[in-house]
Amino acid sequence: MLERTDLVHGSLNLRPVQAGASMASPMAVASPYCATQSKGAIAVRNSAHLVVVAEALLEYIQATKPFLQIQSSMPLNPLICNTSGVDPNIPSDTLAGQTYLRLHRALMTGGLLPQQVLTIRGIADSCGVSLTPAREAIQRLFAEGALIIENARTIRVPRLDIETYREILKIRLELEPMAAREAASRMSNEEMGRLDGVMAEHLDAIKAGEAHRTLTANTDFHMSIYRASEQPVLFGIIESLYLRVGPTLNMLFPQYCGSLVGHEAHRSAMDALRRRDGNALAQAIRDDLMHGSSYLLRSLKP
Repeated sequence: MLERTDLVHGSLNLRPVQAGASMASPMAVASPYCATQSKGAIAVRNSAHLVVVAEALLEYIQATKPFLQIQSSMPLNPLICNTSGVDPNIPSDTLAGQTYLRLHRALMTGGLLPQQVLTIRGIADSCGVSLTPAREAIQRLFAEGALIIENARTIRVPRLDIETYREILKIRLELEPMAAREAASRMSNEEMGRLDGVMAEHLDAIKAGEAHRTLTANTDFHMSIYRASEQPVLFGIIESLYLRVGPTLNMLFPQYCGSLVGHEAHRSAMDALRRRDGNALAQAIRDDLMHGSSYLLRSLKP
């Protein structure tokens, strides 16, 4: 008889199926959409077995109900090994460091979803490493509050509750304008030119309704400004907050893609950067945060 813990936490991987997606994807992600074993679909042997499978799926669906209400425009399980835009200052001279860097990037840019369940084996296979580097990267992110370790083999991406999000927002509203104010006089002209391209990518992603592209461009835009402040302690704190809030930002969609107010805030920020006006840049960043949070707070209400 198949135990419920085998279904949710053991060798059986539950994966969402997308159009054109391969069932052999190495990323082990728990989801109620489709149940697969390493060699094929679940074989229901008898009615009692069917009851166990159905009950376990129902339990999982109830546990992840808030996440499942998010519509299909959210990014669904993009590969976590994309390292484009990764902070070059993060050490990656070891396999564990490289795996950490990839997971770190995925969390910051919404590439992993709130309440998404991962396995150590799935992460190792997806990143092309053994279990030890994957485990070390997970432990590091757990210590930073970015992942929840449920048992020896299963990891969950946190979903922020409304009070935690409000606390993080309050801190961000103080620190991010502070970093932006410092960046206004320090960012190079070359970096400003690059950010013009990032802003165009952000607009194109919003119009296309592509959530993960939108969040990736948004993260790149903001973090580039804060990095230009040349305040490493301040930047590190802001980065740690993005790491915590990144997955939950998926809940902005699809509503966010119906508005260009966020893009207009980015335009205001770029105008302030060109004028080297720190106060105007700080205000543009604050306006952007307030706009996005108005959407997210509605989604997080119980």
